[in-house]
Amino acid sequence: MKFARKIFLFGVFALALGIFPVAALAEEPTVDSAVMTTIDTPPLVETREMLAGDVAPDPGWPDDAYLNESIGTASVFSPRLTAPTMDNDYYFSKNIFYLAGYGMPNCTAYAWGRAYEILGSKPNLSNGNANQFWGYNQARGAYPSGTTPKLGAILCWNGNSYGHVAVVEKIEGNKVTVSESSWSGSFFYTNTFTAGSENSVSVGGFQGYIYIDDFDQVVIPDTTPPTITNARITDINDDGFTITCDVTDADSGVDSVYFPTWTDANGQDDIVWHRATVNGNTASYRVLYSQHNNEFGSYSVHVYAYDKAGNHSATALNLSAQKSITCSYQTHIQDYGWQEWKTNGQISGTSGESKRLEAIGIRIDNMGYNLGIEYRTHIQNIGWQGWKRNCEVSGTSNQGLRLEAIEVRLTGADAYRYDVYYRVHAENVGWLDWAKNGGSSGTEGFGYRLEAIEVVVIPAGSPAPGSTMRAFQSNN
Repeated sequence: MKFARKIFLFGVFALALGIFPVAALAEEPTVDSAVMTTIDTPPLVETREMLAGDVAPDPGWPDDAYLNESIGTASVFSPRLTAPTMDNDYYFSKNIFYLAGYGMPNCTAYAWGRAYEILGSKPNLSNGNANQFWGYNQARGAYPSGTTPKLGAILCWNGNSYGHVAVVEKIEGNKVTVSESSWSGSFFYTNTFTAGSENSVSVGGFQGYIYIDDFDQVVIPDTTPPTITNARITDINDDGFTITCDVTDADSGVDSVYFPTWTDANGQDDIVWHRATVNGNTASYRVLYSQHNNEFGSYSVHVYAYDKAGNHSATALNLSAQKSITCSYQTHIQDYGWQEWKTNGQISGTSGESKRLEAIGIRIDNMGYNLGIEYRTHIQNIGWQGWKRNCEVSGTSNQGLRLEAIEVRLTGADAYRYDVYYRVHAENVGWLDWAKNGGSSGTEGFGYRLEAIEVVVIPAGSPAPGSTMRAFQSNN
């Protein structure tokens, strides 16, 4: 009987202490713009939900009952990145939330236990819901607090009826890693996010950080260089060109971007490290030929991006910088005769008048280069005519024959410096895409007339003036 009575009294005492764990405090957080990793999951114990106003009763043990010889020091911090095991006193047998039936998985039991583990003594934290942690600490001034993440700090949110708490384990640059647990969710997991985005992480309603102790921040060196993408050269003209790239660095941030530039002639005698202007994630600089001895020809351009930790990355570009070439052309149009000369991509011909092109002449100002131009046309009832050059007439006059297609190419020792592009407006088709360097433009085998043409000469390797997918259609 005495033994049975002892068993009964022990059962009553156990119920009073809540040793039969049964509870929950916070909902599973919603992770936004963060990286969550579930690590370990020890055997779960049944818990019960903590309702609004509930608290975990303090068992009333003396403070020395919580002391543990395995405490750290105030200048040493060891991050927890794996789940505690069931034999860990901080989270189980000496954890007031566990003893009251509100054990893991939930955030309060975990955060209270983690603070206990960090301090090696009973933490002065709330024993209520997660959304009471911040107010409890502010009302009592138990620990310093703020909005800047620090190692070991308790991160508090009150974005729903329960709130959420987590513990800061690592700080790498502006990346913060916290450990946590969630009712009806994961027993233990880590979550990494960008400092300053706390309000969009977990349940929202960011309140701040509770600094339970002052630890030396373990600075993990940033060894990741910036990322350079979409490096490009644009706006090439007789004065210079523009270098642009996108550059990002998620850790220490972008410090500077340089574009060392030189001409291939005479080695690197004209090299200049141009410092880019950085706006947001875009770096750019306008290079003038006057900064490089007014030289044309092949340019080498490197892109160097540095972050604030001194890491750098690089990529290379090249450019054939040439003088602008003026290309002029005139067409002989049905019922009109010869039209006036057009230049550099202007339209020669007619639109919406159903007038055929009957002949064409093309010339270029070679700017002192060994450069010429030649062309041939596909003529109604004749087919491809022989090559003509430098203003010679290609086509027919007073025969009423339409041009149906054209080919244009550059000649001379300096032809490699430039590309010639051209496109035509064909009957029943409209504007075709751009042909290049001797490719056919127009139609063949349909009997369609050419009605207009555009021609342009640009430095070799420059972007095409438009699409080049459909420059010629043949029915043969």
